[in-house]
Amino acid sequence: MKNLYLLVFAIGFINTITAQNTTNFNPHFKASISSSKVQDKNFYLFTAIQNTPSLVSFLEENEKLEHIFKNKKESITANLKHKNLEIKPLIEAYKFSDKDIKTVSSILSKAANSNKALKELISKNLRPSGNYENFKSLENAEYITATWELCAKAINQALSVYGLGEKGRYHTIDSVSYNVNEKDYKGAIFMWSDMLMHKKEAPTQLFFQPSLDYTLALLYMNHRDEAARYEPLITRENKKTIAAITQINFDDYLYSNILILGNGPENNKDVLTALGKLNLQLGVIEFQKKNAPIIIVSGGHAHPFRAPFAEAIEMKKELINRYHIPENRILIDPHARHTTTNLRNAVRLIVNSDMPFDKLGLVVTNNGHSDYVGDDRFINRCKKELGYIPAFILKRTNSTTVEYQPRIESLHQNPLDPLDP
Repeated sequence: MKNLYLLVFAIGFINTITAQNTTNFNPHFKASISSSKVQDKNFYLFTAIQNTPSLVSFLEENEKLEHIFKNKKESITANLKHKNLEIKPLIEAYKFSDKDIKTVSSILSKAANSNKALKELISKNLRPSGNYENFKSLENAEYITATWELCAKAINQALSVYGLGEKGRYHTIDSVSYNVNEKDYKGAIFMWSDMLMHKKEAPTQLFFQPSLDYTLALLYMNHRDEAARYEPLITRENKKTIAAITQINFDDYLYSNILILGNGPENNKDVLTALGKLNLQLGVIEFQKKNAPIIIVSGGHAHPFRAPFAEAIEMKKELINRYHIPENRILIDPHARHTTTNLRNAVRLIVNSDMPFDKLGLVVTNNGHSDYVGDDRFINRCKKELGYIPAFILKRTNSTTVEYQPRIESLHQNPLDPLDP
């Protein structure tokens, strides 16, 4: 097994380096922003378009796209007139039909090589941002359609989950916050829609604007702003550590970081579980051996349902107060909700804090969890849920610790998991 891990690493590392040499990702790129951090983290494509006036004009003036926009507004307005508060037809009116998605894909695909504004959006914004890094090998036409179709699918899914109460991928922790059959909830659904349609001026008349605005409203209505909490980390919770990283000689260490995985409680009394505390102790042991200069703790508002605390913040407090780890040696990821995103978000922190990307890190967790991280089940789950492997899992150094090699694909947005995209 050890030799197999090393072989996978060797092949994968070569592929990673090759990809990094050809990608247009720029770690110093200044990303487009909107008034909503939740939007920027889930639907960067839409934010980037909204910030490009010439492209907005081109898309608004396209006859087929204008038709989609007007039809959607008319259908929504018609459903708002129903007095029996039937929410399903209203929510469905906001969704993109298969025909809509194909029409938009066709228009964007053709314009990718003919429209200057769209070509520049792809080459000078989307690709350098890294937000669609898993599509980097695609030509422009395929790249923009893949990006659009991902966003459209995510919009439709969010409307179903947070509008209609349908089950999402992780229903027990990521579901709608209310009983969708109650009159008050139905009333809120209708009144928010009416406000957006008739009282609040939309920033554009783009084909995606009504659906985007209502999706963001539903997330807000359901108190599902987890993606935006604590942002920007780089100037807030992680500021001191990022400043300290510039003074660290990473050549003095075997590894760049020690990633300690969380183990969320299932009640509102415990902020750390027995296994969560064990994970911290195990990570501290590796830190005290001077195996790496930085500890990364990962865990969001995942367990229990709508947890009032972020596990990573509680882990950081424990490291400082119990183990006296300096604050400027701890990076937090207060967003991850699953083991897959523990790894993915740690890689994002490595990139955003300018740690050496080619240096291995350590993943530390309890025995049972560590066995899972080093198993094919975990790799297959990453491929299924993220569409890629966020890091190569390499040699096991002991029963609770494995090496990992970051992969740049981890920058790729996943709006299908809107609470931690």
